[in-house]
Amino acid sequence: MFQSIIQSSPFGVWVVDRMGHVVFRNQSADEMLPAGETGRHGSHISELLPAISVIDGALQIKSIEISEFDNVIALSGGTGGLRYCEVSLSQFKEASGQTLNIVNLNDVTSRIQAWQALKDQEVRWNLALEGSQIGVFESDLRTGTGVASDAWFQLLGICEAEGRNSDDEWRARIHPDDRTAVEALDAECIEGRIDRSEAKFRMRVGDDAWRWMRSILRVTERDEEGRAVRLLGTMIDITPLENALELAKARKVGLEMLLANAPVAMAVLALDGTFLLLNDACYSLFGYPRGQLEQKKFWKLSNTETLKNVRDEVERLLASDINASRIEQRYTKPDGEMIDIAIRLSVVKRPVRAETRLIIQIVDITEKKRLELLKDDFVATVSHELRTPLASIHGALRLLTGAIGDEASEQVAKLLDVAGRNSVRLGEVVKDLLDFQKLTAGHFTIQMARVEVIELVKQTILDNEPFSEKFEVSVVLGGANSPVYVNADAQRLKQVITNLLSNASKFSTTGGTVYVCIGASGSTCKIAVSNDGPGISKEFGARIFQPFSQQADHLTRSREGTGLGLAISKELVDSMGGEIGYESIPNVRTTFWISFPFC
Repeated sequence: MFQSIIQSSPFGVWVVDRMGHVVFRNQSADEMLPAGETGRHGSHISELLPAISVIDGALQIKSIEISEFDNVIALSGGTGGLRYCEVSLSQFKEASGQTLNIVNLNDVTSRIQAWQALKDQEVRWNLALEGSQIGVFESDLRTGTGVASDAWFQLLGICEAEGRNSDDEWRARIHPDDRTAVEALDAECIEGRIDRSEAKFRMRVGDDAWRWMRSILRVTERDEEGRAVRLLGTMIDITPLENALELAKARKVGLEMLLANAPVAMAVLALDGTFLLLNDACYSLFGYPRGQLEQKKFWKLSNTETLKNVRDEVERLLASDINASRIEQRYTKPDGEMIDIAIRLSVVKRPVRAETRLIIQIVDITEKKRLELLKDDFVATVSHELRTPLASIHGALRLLTGAIGDEASEQVAKLLDVAGRNSVRLGEVVKDLLDFQKLTAGHFTIQMARVEVIELVKQTILDNEPFSEKFEVSVVLGGANSPVYVNADAQRLKQVITNLLSNASKFSTTGGTVYVCIGASGSTCKIAVSNDGPGISKEFGARIFQPFSQQADHLTRSREGTGLGLAISKELVDSMGGEIGYESIPNVRTTFWISFPFC
């Protein structure tokens, strides 16, 4: 009867005498052993199960250390793996009085493997959380205890977390000024009025350092009456973010102070033109009461032309690598007053287009424009008034010189020569002033046509030969030999080359040579005029094409000229669709060049 019960048991059972020899075993016991091994009658139990020994007639177990499992031994699975069994020992006496030991083995391999997989997964999760600096915590509201990941404790500077209650640590370390607000928010979540509690607070890390944390908490279990019994949450350190926000706030305050105290109108706009930040000078310039420009669009403050010009300029800047530009515009105030404004526009680009910002500076240039107009009118009036009498004086001097002829005394002849030369010089000054006034006023006409460059340059050199000889300078032409054609105004192109030749002659050393070279640079024709001499200083180079500019040097100030030649040349070249520039090595060589596309 006893043996039949053991045989039908689903567990492996061995019956062993006091000496450790197997008296009986069931089929399940044989199946637990590797193939070829059986617990045959008379075998010693320690040969079959090495983890079991016999001491004073009783069996002892040498259990392997596996947390959460007791009295577990490992058996060879026969294929290189292990089989884990939970061992239970007992004794009974036969009717004969003999004491027998019973070894009961329950195969728990699948349970231990599942437990080990779970622990391995937990280790991986802890490593991942530690690397991401995300602390995970769980609170049992019934017992008031909390457990947390190693990463959670490490955020607080706690390296040894064994046995610590995370709820107690949180309450002991949260900043007193933050605790009430956070607990009130958590209560809202616990009572079910919100889905989750997301809070920001300071925590004491280590002994005395305070760092900003953000936690997200949810209820994961409620009892039958709906009361929250378990909470799960995460916590991260957001101190760098908070520091960055504080720095951004400080910079914003600094920017606001800078704008408020700026002597010119300044504003920060959204990409759609909405005012985000502006100073008092903006209200004064635009003619609006304080407080009425916020959330208005810059585009809507004047007529449609302003809207088109400024918005188009913004789009141009966004589509290019240029970050700033300047626009002059007429603006009509709400009371009807019209003013001229100069707008300095800068674009602060961001990866997200909607976050791009526009910074504008606006200056009222009405008075400047008025003075420029007065100056232009003055120059035009004076030039026209001088032109006729100068022509009469020059003509009279020529007639007088011709009438006197060889009968004039040396002194009279010298005076007539001085008067004639200076009347010519004054006529050239008046001509330059009139040309410049026409150019700036937009009254200068350009007649574009197909021009053969080599012949035009040769003729210009020949026409200017007397001027070059005056400074004892020779002119040499080199470069292309076959005809070269560009699209330009022949008369204006000749005027530009004349200016370059006269400058090169004036500023060459006595007895020097001016080199004129006609060449190709890609798809353009390039005409270069080079000379030796003092060259161009870096300071003068920054304004060399501005009107009335002359280098403040005793070697150059003594030369004749109005300082308008290069300014006129640049306006003419730009109007004909060409380019002008220069390279200079002081006291070695200076080259001015112009270029036009081939046609």
